[in-house]
Amino acid sequence: MKAKHSIGTRASKMVSASLLVMCMLHGGAAHAQDSGASGPQADQSTDMSQEEAIIVTGTRIEGVAPVGSAVIPITRDDIQRLGVSTTNDALRKLPQVVNFGGSNDQAGGSQIQNTSLNSFFAKSVNLRGLGTAATLSLVNNHRVAPQGANGQLFDADNIPGIALERIEVVADGGSAIYGSDAVGGVVNYILRRPANILEVQARVGIADSVEEYIGSAALGRSWGSGGFFVAYEYQKRTALEAGDRPDLYNSDLSPFGGGLNPTFSNPGNVQLSSGGTAYGIPAGQNGVGVTLGDLTTGVNRQSQWLGSDAAPSGERHSVTATFRQALGDSITFNLDGFYSKRSYVFRDQAQNATLSVPSNNPFSPCNPAAVDDSATLDCPTNGTVTVTYNFLNDLGPTINTGSEALWSLAGGFDADLGSSWNANVTGYYSKNYGESRVTNQINTNGLNRVLGTTVAGVAKPTDVAFFNPFCDGNSHDCNSEATLAQFRATTQTISKFELYGGTANIGGSLFSLGGGDVRAAVGGEYHHDYLFGNGQYSNTRTANVGVFSGIPVGSSREVKSAYAELFVPLFGASNAVAGLHQLEFSAAVRYDHYSDVGDTTNPKFGVNYSPVPGLRFRGSYGTSFRAPTLVDANKYATAGFLPRVNSGSAVGLSPANGTFTYVYPIGGNPDLKPEKATTWSLGIETDSKLVPGLNFSLTYYNILYEDKVDVAAYNAPIGAVLNSGFYDDFIVFNPVYFPTKSTMTLAQYVAYWNTLTADPQLPVLGVVDPTTVIAIVDARRNNSGVVRTDGLDLSINYLAETGWANYRFGAMGNYVFSYNTSPVPAAPSRNQVNNFGFPARFSGRIELGIDKGGFSATAFINYVNKRTITRDYLPAAVPDKYMNIAANTTVDLTLSYRFEGESGWLTKGLGISLSALNLFDKDPPLVVNAGDRPIRFDSSYSSSLGRFVSLQLSKKF
Repeated sequence: MKAKHSIGTRASKMVSASLLVMCMLHGGAAHAQDSGASGPQADQSTDMSQEEAIIVTGTRIEGVAPVGSAVIPITRDDIQRLGVSTTNDALRKLPQVVNFGGSNDQAGGSQIQNTSLNSFFAKSVNLRGLGTAATLSLVNNHRVAPQGANGQLFDADNIPGIALERIEVVADGGSAIYGSDAVGGVVNYILRRPANILEVQARVGIADSVEEYIGSAALGRSWGSGGFFVAYEYQKRTALEAGDRPDLYNSDLSPFGGGLNPTFSNPGNVQLSSGGTAYGIPAGQNGVGVTLGDLTTGVNRQSQWLGSDAAPSGERHSVTATFRQALGDSITFNLDGFYSKRSYVFRDQAQNATLSVPSNNPFSPCNPAAVDDSATLDCPTNGTVTVTYNFLNDLGPTINTGSEALWSLAGGFDADLGSSWNANVTGYYSKNYGESRVTNQINTNGLNRVLGTTVAGVAKPTDVAFFNPFCDGNSHDCNSEATLAQFRATTQTISKFELYGGTANIGGSLFSLGGGDVRAAVGGEYHHDYLFGNGQYSNTRTANVGVFSGIPVGSSREVKSAYAELFVPLFGASNAVAGLHQLEFSAAVRYDHYSDVGDTTNPKFGVNYSPVPGLRFRGSYGTSFRAPTLVDANKYATAGFLPRVNSGSAVGLSPANGTFTYVYPIGGNPDLKPEKATTWSLGIETDSKLVPGLNFSLTYYNILYEDKVDVAAYNAPIGAVLNSGFYDDFIVFNPVYFPTKSTMTLAQYVAYWNTLTADPQLPVLGVVDPTTVIAIVDARRNNSGVVRTDGLDLSINYLAETGWANYRFGAMGNYVFSYNTSPVPAAPSRNQVNNFGFPARFSGRIELGIDKGGFSATAFINYVNKRTITRDYLPAAVPDKYMNIAANTTVDLTLSYRFEGESGWLTKGLGISLSALNLFDKDPPLVVNAGDRPIRFDSSYSSSLGRFVSLQLSKKF
């Protein structure tokens, strides 16, 4: 049939182009083919792959590979050789991926790149260390609804390995092709196509005190003109308890010159004056009749990690499906979709509090009826004592339970228009729902009442006992459930996003040049984004536990886009001359109109030049952008006014020991505009035509990222914010305290404050007299950050085929020359490369493998160079020698065997794989990482699991 032959010819050329890209760049998929391994193409002799368009990331033009940009492929066979359990784990092995802000194992330590926004413990890709929001994730070339409370994530594990044809990563600006978010690059998850498939997998993984179980099944059927594929995967993983890694999760930093465990403990500690000496409450007693004489000079201390997890337990269900059906000779209907739901349980740090215990509390040693048998201690004049206390034995650890579900459906038509022209129309719909519930928190008003304080005219209920903070909860049940119920509080976070839209594309050959056909594609895209009732609802700050506060946040936007792309081959196989084997150009431009944040136009240009077969030079230049998320741009998102009090020495005012109040407006910002970036790259690559068996790629990249959405004025020390001059654009100064900086009279300043706080949905979280507020510091999300980074990507793959076996050698690496950042444009730029919290100078891996018959062995050597933790993160008392972070080298090993040529039912199609990540169980390098809960390693570049061993059985029928 003529039309089918046309489609097949076009697809065949595209398959060749796609494989050529893979061969030339990184060799993972191509090597599996060359060595005879069962790769993603090898097991699909009956599928539709010769009759449908092949997805190639980075271009809209069918039949050509992206010009000027490298494509990094990861196939199912690559995931198998890596020995990892999940899609995200495979992506994390790429040197271009930096594990900041997108992992579920980053509990404790300093918060880096909005780690705290990952409230549902998703695992997302962060290319170049520019942030998870600056990496665009696609599924079969189309968008899906965002995840996370801020709408800036895509959990890579939504698509299980068994459902993947491959992943393609383009670590280059891609907004001219795909629109928003493709600043660091694009990750495209390409699903398996219909084929005659029936296979199952079972995997068990263990580390010290952690277990993981994964079961997968895939079914497909092809009937010539169409077919389907469907896969299901279930994953369950137990929690990593902090107590099982005491050398890593430990808040006692005294071995390094830092602070001891905190005095928030049980039994707690008593202070008889503000900032005075702390005296330990004796252990082993029930808190009844404790006297001043019983208090000890030994201070009680307790690890903040006691009773908590380092990583959550969880389970995941994932279903993916694809469907294809030819309709006549020239039109194909296609459909793909997935559903993924992940739930988790995380035991977080128990609540701490500094308690003010009045003298009417019967357990207080300063109660009028109490015995005073101390010759040296006296109660305060007002009778109120301070107790630093940990609620682990009363409330238990803070429990965070939640789930997040994402589903997507996309369908459309591909049409062969004849004369090498084609068109496609695709519609998509996607929805995400996430919910977390954090229990065992504290309602401050309720706690103060059961301590004995009358709050807002309301006293403790007479039928409820006083709270006893002088008891040792390790040996006694100190407080009743009725008492605890007066202040046991909860916070609930809800995240709901919806996305629907579609694309239309037409392309084909315009005319021929000496190097081949000049091809073009034009099209448009429309999508509508919704934010439904997102918000945080809590009773921690309300009048009592029966009252919840929170503001539902909702908004939407329309996005209309148009794009065009042109491919011009000046020299090719048909007109090659000496020194000009190939020369081709591409140009693309895309216009995007956002109904809420405005317009943006982004071009991209690429060039490939090959002087001889097998050697290619390439370059690209373009601009990209990221639109603020709907949460970023919503004024009510996590909004309010936070009063803060600090000393005169901290804020630069006199007296130095005085106290001064300033206020942070926080939340979203409707005046945000898109972030923008300029990217360019130069590269050289070779394939086996130049040197048999060798593929080599080297790329230089350069990125300028401006107007990044950040809360810079909130993150910086308040003294620097108020007095450096760099942040003045984000501050309104009170003329009484800053007469030379303020542009207002005091009356105007007060009027400004009253206008600012007039909206009842923007609460002031504390009592504030505006005349005493020294400054209003804008801590909302603002377009303030600037990042400039450049570096090199390196990839080498060599396959040696011998009569006895095939040998594989590979190396991948990323070398960062600079990573210059400015929190605000006025501040000086600072090169942060190789500093803690920023990309390492060099990270990479070496692969060594052998394939003989059905047996395969692969070893990986993973390396990150030595780095520095600056004084920004290192505790002040810790000496400078601990600023050095040692280099880290780990080894992974995978052994597998496929029973090839077997005819028995049991062994035919059977595969066995044994893998060990961190084979030699090497501990992470020491990092004195303080943060809210100190840890002793860098979770962005190291894992706390230690050796993780997995056994997988697979069976193809």
